[in-house]
Amino acid sequence: MDNISKLSANANFYVQSGSVKKGNDEKKAEEKQPQSPQVNNEAKDPDAIFEAMQMSAMQNKAIAFGKFINPKDYLSEDRIKDIEASVGVFEGAAEKTKAAMDDEFKGVSAYENLSDAQKLAMAASMQVAQ
Repeated sequence: MDNISKLSANANFYVQSGSVKKGNDEKKAEEKQPQSPQVNNEAKDPDAIFEAMQMSAMQNKAIAFGKFINPKDYLSEDRIKDIEASVGVFEGAAEKTKAAMDDEFKGVSAYENLSDAQKLAMAASMQVAQ
């Protein structure tokens, strides 16, 4: 009888360890399957996004090795003045476009709910597209 109980105990051990191993293999197979990307459809505040973009732009100013870059070290005074003039023309055109959009979309709540910075960004992007 003693040998039979040992034999049945061994049989139970092999059966149980086989099923445990099989269960672990199934779990590993499930873990290895690539996760499908989950779409995040929650609404975002456009002002918060725009403020984050502005903060990012401020952080990404021209800095080389902890020092600010001085344009005078690389460009002539005439070239600096040309760049400043072209930026001034661009800013003026963007302001005119924003004023035209303000007149055109007066009373449209979707446009009026935008901040001035967002409206100006739209006008500037229109100038770049031209």
